[in-house]
Amino acid sequence: MLLLVAAGGILFFAGLGRLPLLEPDEGRNAEVAREMLASGDLLTPHFNSLVYLDKPVVYFWMVAASFGLAGENEWAARLPSALMALATMLPAWFLARRLFGDAAGVRAGLIFATAPLVIAYSRLVIFDMTLAFLVTVAMVSYWQARISDFKRPILDLLFFTAMGLATITKGPVGFLLPLLSILAFQGFVGKFTEVKRLRWGMGLVVFLACVLPWFVALSLRYPDFPRYALWQESLQRFATGSTRRGGSFLYYVPIYLAGFLPWSFFLLYAGASRWRQWRRLREESHRPMAFLVAWSVVVFIFFSISQSKLPGYFLPAIVPLSILTAKVWAEIEDAAPERPAWLRAGFLTMIALGIMVAVSPQAFRLQAIEVAATEKISPAVLALIKPALFFSGLILIALGILGRDLAARWAGQKLALVSLGVLALTMPLLGIRWSRTLAAYANASSSRRLAQVILQGPEKDLPIYGFFCFRPSLPFYLRHPVGLVTTDASELTSNYVSSNLPRLRREAALASAQSGTAPVLMDAADFRFRALHGTQPMLVMVRNRDVRKLSQLAPEMEPLWNDWEYSVWRIPAGKREEVGSRK
Repeated sequence: MLLLVAAGGILFFAGLGRLPLLEPDEGRNAEVAREMLASGDLLTPHFNSLVYLDKPVVYFWMVAASFGLAGENEWAARLPSALMALATMLPAWFLARRLFGDAAGVRAGLIFATAPLVIAYSRLVIFDMTLAFLVTVAMVSYWQARISDFKRPILDLLFFTAMGLATITKGPVGFLLPLLSILAFQGFVGKFTEVKRLRWGMGLVVFLACVLPWFVALSLRYPDFPRYALWQESLQRFATGSTRRGGSFLYYVPIYLAGFLPWSFFLLYAGASRWRQWRRLREESHRPMAFLVAWSVVVFIFFSISQSKLPGYFLPAIVPLSILTAKVWAEIEDAAPERPAWLRAGFLTMIALGIMVAVSPQAFRLQAIEVAATEKISPAVLALIKPALFFSGLILIALGILGRDLAARWAGQKLALVSLGVLALTMPLLGIRWSRTLAAYANASSSRRLAQVILQGPEKDLPIYGFFCFRPSLPFYLRHPVGLVTTDASELTSNYVSSNLPRLRREAALASAQSGTAPVLMDAADFRFRALHGTQPMLVMVRNRDVRKLSQLAPEMEPLWNDWEYSVWRIPAGKREEVGSRK
């Protein structure tokens, strides 16, 4: 029953309603899937009509299929991630149940479902939840193969199939995470040779059968793709800070603490109480714990070393952490009539955290923080953040006091059940309190409102350009490409487009000449010439701080739309000259 409640909770908090798509990733991924469905080209992803080879194709297929079944809307775009979150609960529940019993399976499912990182990424049009599911399937398959003494070929087949699908979902990380995790586990317990018992011959064939058909077909169409995918997008991205998504080695410490709240502190304290017994993990009776620890630690270290960091990369570690937390909760029953010190420490931490969160709005009185917040956050959102922080702090304080009081009064199975329930309420209560704030943020971040203004006005058929800025969800809502005035195309957040800009600019110009439409990519000189001599009006989206720069290139401008960060201007037709001829 608790598992069903947890599943329903994910669907509820997955936000499968019509909240707008967020910039940049949700809008970009949804538009890639929409263009794939519209063009019928299931081999080559395109974004804003440009070739987009930054990510493999499986997730785009999933979103495109959802569009085909449920229509091109936000609900359909988010459905694959929500389903992957629900699907991930099944192997998590199965593994916890096989390792530690039925109660652990239910608890692990509940803990996983109420982790903030899971709730967030189950509603985002992003690859990470799908990757987490496939990595989990691979790890569960390996454990089952190991305990069956590698006598069931179907488990080897499932292990390599999951890694193959993960690879064409997110790249080499799809096979590196499972392989490194099992190698770390087997090396730690001194059974490294067990890895050789996998059916590597059959497995390699299965793995390549999953990966090579799409990879080879795309490489034949775009010969530069193998070098880009394996060198630039994989090795360089991992080893250098070229993606501008870097962070310190400790980047994932706050991600763990906040993304696995409130369970993170309890698991941390429980682990600290066992620190002196870590060598016991090598014993046969403790191998399940060693397997889960190795899995979560490898994910943490792998992405901590990587120079490309995002919060969602930590998702594959949430499953083993949830199972470990479920196992730790069994201690409460076993320790009766004693009450574990880590449980009391966890509730005290919630109280302290709640106090800090409740007083945090006072920081906005500092001029430096207020100025920085005003520049980054829309006024509508900022007005809701302060009360949301205050009442969130009160919720944490109340739950911490309640849990601490229960821990002082009760023990054994009763305390285990009630304390688990109290903590499971944390994220649902915080989610309800933050719902208005998150909705306001989504509306401010997305291009849906802008697209509605354009589509409802007489300018709906005019070409629109982003002037050294780009909102990736705008093409999705307008259902057509949006031009870009740019120097290096970094505004598109596509490394492939940026590294191949000269060629793609030529191809865009050729396609424009053949179709008679406006080019998708222009530099400042091309834009100025079109603004002064173009035979057709156009719309230009610009950051408000760059309006003066725009007016220098296009002296005649008419305001159309404005918000706190962006505005849209109508540029009338210039002199009636042939656009293609310059003096």
